[in-house]
Amino acid sequence: MPVDINLIGEELQKALDPNNENHQKLIQKGLLLYRQQLVYQKKTSQSSITAKVQDVTPVEVVLHNDLNSSHCSCPIEGICRHQLALFFSTYSETGSVFEWVQDWKKNDSSKQILQGMKRGSDLLKAKTPAGVDDGVENWLNRFQQAYQGIDITNEFVLEVSCKNKYRSLIESSPSLREWKPLFQLFAAYESIKIVNRICSSQHIRTFKRYFDYMLDEADEALKVLSVAAAPFAFDEYLRYLREDCIFLLQEPTYYELELVEFHQLLWTLLFKQSIWRKLEHKRLNDIMEDDQSKRVKIGYIHISILCGYDDLALDEIQKYGSEISYFSSYWLKYLSEQKPQDRFYQYVNTISAFIPEYLETENEYDRLVFIRSFFQNIDEGSLADQNPLLLEKIYIQALPHTYYQFSDHLFRQEKYKEWVELQQYKGIELEFIDRGKLDMISKNNPSLLMPLYHDAVEFSISNRNRDSYKKAVKYLKKLRTIYKKEKMMDFWDTYLENLLLKTKRLRAFHEECKRGKLIDA
Repeated sequence: MPVDINLIGEELQKALDPNNENHQKLIQKGLLLYRQQLVYQKKTSQSSITAKVQDVTPVEVVLHNDLNSSHCSCPIEGICRHQLALFFSTYSETGSVFEWVQDWKKNDSSKQILQGMKRGSDLLKAKTPAGVDDGVENWLNRFQQAYQGIDITNEFVLEVSCKNKYRSLIESSPSLREWKPLFQLFAAYESIKIVNRICSSQHIRTFKRYFDYMLDEADEALKVLSVAAAPFAFDEYLRYLREDCIFLLQEPTYYELELVEFHQLLWTLLFKQSIWRKLEHKRLNDIMEDDQSKRVKIGYIHISILCGYDDLALDEIQKYGSEISYFSSYWLKYLSEQKPQDRFYQYVNTISAFIPEYLETENEYDRLVFIRSFFQNIDEGSLADQNPLLLEKIYIQALPHTYYQFSDHLFRQEKYKEWVELQQYKGIELEFIDRGKLDMISKNNPSLLMPLYHDAVEFSISNRNRDSYKKAVKYLKKLRTIYKKEKMMDFWDTYLENLLLKTKRLRAFHEECKRGKLIDA
């Protein structure tokens, strides 16, 4: 059956309940991705609609008439925001997305509510939520038992099985609200430990999505825990995590970056007491005497930053080299939120020196992602006021990806000479440069524009056609005017004479020069 976007829309109307808060959020997220134009490489075939959706990481989405057959490469089971984004993008080509959403909001969900209700006997059979006084050891035993019997030989179903095990654990979380995020954090942490050892023993390198999913779960739990005062009953659990989390930096793994990020999340959001961080710093300092691995060094730098040991952190960053740029966004985000901003500027200045070398090692997509992430943590307006030279240094290090920001900055600073040099570096054709900016420079210091017009003349003549010769003559007239204003007509005569001599075989160009009255008929 040919793919029918209207049929898909009807199926989504039935599957999503407008009275369900989770479904409401799902629709909102899908609309946001669609409206931000993050759906790309869309293709429609006889049986499906496929596309990529740019979220935190890009995902691949396939829509079929049957929603059960549709799928997405993200870790979410069932309908996800990426599938909705692709649906809205496709539906907008033939219908009104706004009207579809309004129709969905009017749906009568009584049938879905009845279908979702459980019998009393089902409720009696449900497991009683875990108690909050189990203790760390009992929690750890439960996590270990949950993963027992899992088939580790079939890599193709292993990831799904591991996610299901984790979800089962979450369903049995403590009933008291303040214990739920702690249990979720523990479940994510221990699941990563268990699954990492499975991946290492079976040489599995395809579980990145699973580890990213666990990071999202941990991040969600930590954000709740970080804004509430921890009860005394949490002490035993927090002590275990503080002592055990060295695993994230030393355990053999194929997922180094994910484990490092988990360590950073714990120490940034949860373990905020100064004494805890100083003890961790001492532990890592002692470990580094024998272990100079990448993760241990990154962990040491991170804890040094949290402790305020900037000299130690910056020294290690200098030693580490260009690869440190990958981890910089997390640190710059943290430092940008601190007052005063002097520390932030110091780290930006040090890290930006590694950007050119780092960008050379990445593909085009990863370069763009890094640049976007890096500048999200920099208030360019504030930096332009407080430390414009540092901002210019960053722009220069990240060229050509920062051309537009750098160009606007130089013009606002009235650094017209540098602005002209940037246009030459980028190779922007004169006809595509903002006419208003050229007029502004012409009023202030017209001689600065001479290199641009010289380049434009050379480029136009090199195209070897009548229209380009006409453009060249137009630019030559502009040049003559500038030479005249600057009282440099002797230089103009010499330049034009040499140009005509160099182009003596280009009869059509000479004819245009005569028509433009640059030379006598």
